[in-house]
Amino acid sequence: MTQPLKNEVQTLSGLVTPDIVVASTSVATLLGGESILGSDGSPISGRLTVPEYQRPYRWQVKHLQRLLLDLTEYFSLSDDAIPPEHDFYLGSIIIHQSRPPRMRSDVLSIIDGQQRLITLALLAHVLKQRDLAKGIELRSPESQARALYNLRWLEQQQLPAVDFSRVNITLVVTRSEDDAYRFFETQNTGGVRLDGPAILKAHHLRGVPQQEQDKQARRWEAWGALDGTVDALMKARHWQRLKWRSLSSHRQPLQTREEIVAELAERTGQGRDVAYRTARVHHIEQGQHLQVDSGYAMRQPLNTGANAIHYFDYFHVLRRTVLVRRDDPGLVPFHQLYDDLVVQANGSEFLRKLFDCAVLLYVSQFGRYGLLEAACWLFRAIFSPRLSNEKAVRESTAQSFAEHNPVLDWIAHSYTHAELIETLQGFSYQIAERLDANSVKYRFVRTVQAYFSMNLSAPGEPLQSDFDTALKQAICRKLQKSSFKHVGEQ
Repeated sequence: MTQPLKNEVQTLSGLVTPDIVVASTSVATLLGGESILGSDGSPISGRLTVPEYQRPYRWQVKHLQRLLLDLTEYFSLSDDAIPPEHDFYLGSIIIHQSRPPRMRSDVLSIIDGQQRLITLALLAHVLKQRDLAKGIELRSPESQARALYNLRWLEQQQLPAVDFSRVNITLVVTRSEDDAYRFFETQNTGGVRLDGPAILKAHHLRGVPQQEQDKQARRWEAWGALDGTVDALMKARHWQRLKWRSLSSHRQPLQTREEIVAELAERTGQGRDVAYRTARVHHIEQGQHLQVDSGYAMRQPLNTGANAIHYFDYFHVLRRTVLVRRDDPGLVPFHQLYDDLVVQANGSEFLRKLFDCAVLLYVSQFGRYGLLEAACWLFRAIFSPRLSNEKAVRESTAQSFAEHNPVLDWIAHSYTHAELIETLQGFSYQIAERLDANSVKYRFVRTVQAYFSMNLSAPGEPLQSDFDTALKQAICRKLQKSSFKHVGEQ
């Protein structure tokens, strides 16, 4: 037994319970559908499949090349070379064995290891070992497309003569779906840890009826990357004065993942799909207009399953519509401000993420009515650390600012757009007068001054203490001149 295999078996031996068994076997045996004897003496057999809550098959060419290199080094021996005594060890594969209703045989759901197993099945197909190539069912269109692409790539390569009976795996089989999910969340045998959104997908798809899982899984995959949406939701839910909770740095991915899973999976309840309604009071020329819309609140309680999935969908679509896409003519003035000041003015990517969160919170509460006006005053407040800090604006700067200036609470606790604007206009801060030529701060100030048609600061000229007074006046002038002071209704 090789040292890696010994280490793996020793690590997993303590996990053996009545619901968890361990077996040492070969890829040929597993993909070939042969029965495997588990550590408890029971047979392990069934049709291999990939659950809907798993990530799609996404191995790229670089992953295939790495695996082929390892296989080539092991199996491509010279004629006079002595074959190694030990098998090629692929690591552990985690399986959930179950018997679905009205089925006569078990199903082996691949919880961890699908990227490696699917790749080896494709390799077996190219090497004309077809009995091993048809053992895994792929339902996801993305998985099917990637598998076809990788198959065509493998057909163009010079491949080693792989003996799949000498490719060894440690098989961990769970009979409990909860144990399967726990392993899915914590394992790292494939070389890349699951990120927060991937774990959320597994958690919440398990919470919807089985007949709905395929539909919800396709919806989830259609979103693409959820990182920006999840970042905004985490800030909105953590950065509030009454229940302040700090967030870990992006340089601490494991802690960040744990926080995401705790907030958006583990702390969700059981119950109906509840969307909190918001009454929005809009000021128009004829008076006040009360509009009651059905929507989700960023800070609302969540229930596992459909409720959380629809919550993510609501805010992901909202973020894409308001902050990402540029195809809504009613949002042109806001997008001009966003692109010129928030994106291109060197303000800080960390302050930008706080601004993104604030915009989503505003639109979910008040709609797009008044978005341009709100964005101007939100920009002035949120990016004030760029003007008040003598040193660089860091990730901790944004978190500290949000803790001591609860701008997200100002939005969430305002009954009307006008009340929020009054609060934002009353915000004040100290100006750091130092303004070195060619500094990030200098370029930021010049960009702001140009956008709001202010007098431009000269290189090396100190930033005057009345700069903010001039900025407030310039914002008012720009909004008065703009015919888009209130951007189109949601």
